[in-house]
Amino acid sequence: KNEMKALLCVLVVLQTVAGVSSRERTFVVGGWLPLDGSEITNSLAPIFQDYLTEYVGKTVNPPVKFVFRPVDMDESSSSRQMIMSGNIDLLYSAPGSIACKAAEFGWVPLATQRNIVGSSVTGSDALVVYSLLKNTAITSVEDLVGKRLGCGYLLSGTTYLHGYQMLLDHGVHIFRDMTQVRFYGSDYESNFQAVLRGELDVGFATSSWLSKNHNDEIGLLRIHDRQIAPSYEREGYPSVVSRLTPTYGVVVSDNLSWELKRKIQEALLSHNASHPAMRSMNIAGWSSAANYGVSLTAAVNSGVAYETGKAQITCRNPFSRRDIWESISCPSDYFKADYNLTTEQCDGNGLRCPSGVFCFCKPCIRKPQVRRAPSTNVLIFRRNDRN
Repeated sequence: KNEMKALLCVLVVLQTVAGVSSRERTFVVGGWLPLDGSEITNSLAPIFQDYLTEYVGKTVNPPVKFVFRPVDMDESSSSRQMIMSGNIDLLYSAPGSIACKAAEFGWVPLATQRNIVGSSVTGSDALVVYSLLKNTAITSVEDLVGKRLGCGYLLSGTTYLHGYQMLLDHGVHIFRDMTQVRFYGSDYESNFQAVLRGELDVGFATSSWLSKNHNDEIGLLRIHDRQIAPSYEREGYPSVVSRLTPTYGVVVSDNLSWELKRKIQEALLSHNASHPAMRSMNIAGWSSAANYGVSLTAAVNSGVAYETGKAQITCRNPFSRRDIWESISCPSDYFKADYNLTTEQCDGNGLRCPSGVFCFCKPCIRKPQVRRAPSTNVLIFRRNDRN
């Protein structure tokens, strides 16, 4: 009887260990696209859940599985919070998010997707800064001072960070110099239509999105800092753009073993456009990770990322109007308006803010100029003073 009890105890312990091991060998992949949650899952789960489980999970011992979750839809699905709580192991996202996770948490960029643009394949994305051609008051980037801007998602390379950086390179600070800045998040269409209606003067867009959705209207636009067939990392881009940028990629926790990282990377790089999982994403494949340093520089310059200590970077959340307000970085001779005043700044100047859009109207305010009166030295002599 004692031997039987001992054997049963061993079996229970083994089953418990096996159950714990099984839970520990499930890896969560988070992903973001400018779509709603179900569309993100339909697009990304085939590759980051099904494909990785099939071509990576079954090749290691013991086997592992991958589970996909849409992230960064709102604060409750924040990839940053999920990383800090240990609830996510890999992330597919926009360049700004990839750069931030690498800088803040030491995660490792593993692969960059290859996009299909027209009949060509490229490993980059392209920013387009555009205004209406008929708006003759705007012929250069410098003319954007005093105008109204529409942009997208705070961590997007093409719809915010690199557009911010391009204007800054021309001496235009969007929160100091532009009358109104609107954040449309992932609603690129509303942003574009506001420019077409003349409600905004200039917008940021992704070249491939613009070509796919509004190719017939590109002739109506003035593309600022226009480049024809530019090259990025020795590879040409088959369209007219303002600036080339890194594109979406995969970044992984440094806690994953070297072997598992290698297998994930090999599985992605061996993909091709004919695979069903690739077709769900509408991309051509993957390459080794691009250099996302340029996106981090833009994030730091815009205030989206900031230094919290020696060689330590923290990135802002991208979800609410307050998150965006906190990311605003003003020039040294300006101060940032109080959050509660920023709505009044738009209303007081008759600048409408559409429902669901976050608007800011010159939140950087010049500091008062302190004038010092010339000093006057007065000497008072008393009767008994010797000097």
